[in-house]
Amino acid sequence: MNEYLLLDIGNTNIKYALVSENKFISKKTFNTSEVEVIINEEIPINIKNIFISSVVPEVNIYFENLHINSYFVSHDNISNIKVKIPNPKELGSDLIINASSAYELTNSRNLIIDHGTALTFCHVDNNGNYLGCLIFPGNRIASESLSRHTSQLSFTEMNNSDKLFGVNTEEAIGTGLFKGYIHLINGFIREFKDTYSDIKVVGSGKGIEIFKNHIHLDIYEDDLTINGLNLFAKNILGIE
Repeated sequence: MNEYLLLDIGNTNIKYALVSENKFISKKTFNTSEVEVIINEEIPINIKNIFISSVVPEVNIYFENLHINSYFVSHDNISNIKVKIPNPKELGSDLIINASSAYELTNSRNLIIDHGTALTFCHVDNNGNYLGCLIFPGNRIASESLSRHTSQLSFTEMNNSDKLFGVNTEEAIGTGLFKGYIHLINGFIREFKDTYSDIKVVGSGKGIEIFKNHIHLDIYEDDLTINGLNLFAKNILGIE
């Protein structure tokens, strides 16, 4: 049986997908702090290969010490993307795998937008060259920072609202974050489209799903990272 495990290890969450005979048979999400639960309870006994995208180096050692083949995404082992920034080693594996997945999806120039702990915009050209990105704090970090650096403002969740402004502090922050990120994202989409008329805008992740009816995406793919990891796995294993 051709069965393997995919793990997308982020600062906040770990996305888990079990693949058997080229089909996803289980998908789960864990807090990153629950890595030992995954190690002790969620790896099937017959698994021989794990494919990992990780932006949390201190978690990697858990998988490096397993008696299982653990393959980590890096700038030099993704077959369809060529990283063209001055120091490719500094590029996060999550950005690499999303770029690979989006390029496989469209086979064209892309702007890939993901919103989790950070909000990222990554640019890949028509030849699969990764040219660079923009990185901003995600909305939760923005609200936490506002709370930490003021004496009278508390942490407030972003509020999906049609209001133009808030009438109390909680509404003002929640609506400000929601509207602010919409304008931020649409502003960069407009600038990229003005510069590259052939670009496809690909959004991914639960953080972007919140905005997808308000921002100008060409494609929304919730499983972009997991699909990219599966592409990575199949390339390593020689699966068509």
